[in-house]
Amino acid sequence: MRKLLALVAVCGAVVVSGVAFGLTDADSAPTTTEPREEFVDEREANAVANDHEENWDRYDSYQPDEPKPVEEEPEPKDDEPEVDTTLPDLQILHPVDGQVFESKEVVFEGITEPGARVFAGEYEADVNDSGGWRIVLFLSAGTNHATIRAKDKVGNVSEDSVTVVFELPEKTSDEEKPKDEDKPKEEEKPKEEEKPKEDHEEEEKAWEFSAKQVFGECSENPPYDVFHGTGKPGSVIRVLSEYGSGETEVNEGGVWELRVYFEGAPVEQGILVKVVDQFDHVKKFEFTRTG
Repeated sequence: MRKLLALVAVCGAVVVSGVAFGLTDADSAPTTTEPREEFVDEREANAVANDHEENWDRYDSYQPDEPKPVEEEPEPKDDEPEVDTTLPDLQILHPVDGQVFESKEVVFEGITEPGARVFAGEYEADVNDSGGWRIVLFLSAGTNHATIRAKDKVGNVSEDSVTVVFELPEKTSDEEKPKDEDKPKEEEKPKEEEKPKEDHEEEEKAWEFSAKQVFGECSENPPYDVFHGTGKPGSVIRVLSEYGSGETEVNEGGVWELRVYFEGAPVEQGILVKVVDQFDHVKKFEFTRTG
């Protein structure tokens, strides 16, 4: 197409040049059969051709603007899930309110929502899969108000409480034996001088070391057991085993309690647990991880 336009331009230039010469019939050359050479201005023809080339180049380089993408409206988000604010169920089944005990060691039992954790202060109860829970607490002399709390998986907390009484057993005095006046009195023997006893022997009579195990087995992860007993106030009690240990201090009332976790203990295989105090008293127990 471009070549055809260039050829037309050249022919046009030839025609214009012929008119510019102004030839007339009177001035025309004699008739001859040979063709007459026509003068063509090559510079003018080339300029016209180049002008057409530039026009076509501009046309070829033209590119329409790309259409802008249509912004899609964001899809509506699904409704956010509702937050669980329901408090877990919690009931204390034992002991009942106002119950009187003569022993300071009392088992508290009840039910809660399956999967919830149950606490009595800083101590955690043992909860089974159906929501039944159990924990051993030690009472103080007089009225005791125990508060139990349950916490579900999302953090909702509910509580229940019970008031019980711990009465110290009354000491019975020995009945006075009737004096046998007719019986001759035995000659009094001179008393032997008593040897002075060491201080620690006299102190040991004022308190007694004891240790007890609550469960003996556990299926929780990690498994644990609770140990408790009596000892000298202020002394240190240690629970030792190959898979877990712990220590606590005997309170002013001469009572101690300690929860110990046995991570890594083998399943269905009993392990040895020792309870010792700083006076070399030792109690041995066996613990089994079940489940």
